[in-house]
Amino acid sequence: PPPSSPQNQIVPEALITVIHDNRLPSEEKAALVKQHSFDMMKSLFEQPTAENIREAKKGISQVVRLILKDDMTLHHLLNNTSYDYCTYTHSVNVGILSVALSKAVFGLSSHHDLQALGAGFFLHDLGKISVDKDIINKPGKLSDEESEQMRKHPVFGFKLLQETKQLTEEAKTIVLQHHERADGKGYPKGLKSRDIHIYGKICAIADVYDALTIDRPYRKKMKPFDALHLMR
Repeated sequence: PPPSSPQNQIVPEALITVIHDNRLPSEEKAALVKQHSFDMMKSLFEQPTAENIREAKKGISQVVRLILKDDMTLHHLLNNTSYDYCTYTHSVNVGILSVALSKAVFGLSSHHDLQALGAGFFLHDLGKISVDKDIINKPGKLSDEESEQMRKHPVFGFKLLQETKQLTEEAKTIVLQHHERADGKGYPKGLKSRDIHIYGKICAIADVYDALTIDRPYRKKMKPFDALHLMR
């Protein structure tokens, strides 16, 4: 039987039910999993306590397990991206993309613990809860002062996860490094390629790809090929 939903309902009971319903067509399952995952992340971002992070990890683990074992549902999860851009929808999109990319890079029989890493991928932007919402939602270009504030969110997220003691060191590294770049022009530490963890690199690719291929207040989304061409 499917695991029960936690009492505080950070993880919607419907998410667990849908994941374990083998009668649902893959396309319908993917749409429902994504919507319920959005709800889960929204609840977590509103109340990111240690207990709630611990409960969200259980829900994320279920989604990761689905991604790893069900290629058809994953196919629809990757294609079902027509949602408004906000921190929690972006978090789910990047989580799914990162786990899928990790699956392609490492395979299923590797030593990489994708269950634990999934939490890092889904929670990569948790630090944005400490950034002024007006900056997060600003439709135009950020000022230098606003950019400096925004660039602190990986450190904010890392420190929050350190304090709550809920993620592995590698998962926390994802949160800290997902804006580092191979040429050393990323942030917060300006690391060069050799110093950036492979999981940080994977999350960075997924993060940029999702940001480019979804509508934003200040520009229209790019087609996947055009986004990949620009990234390359």
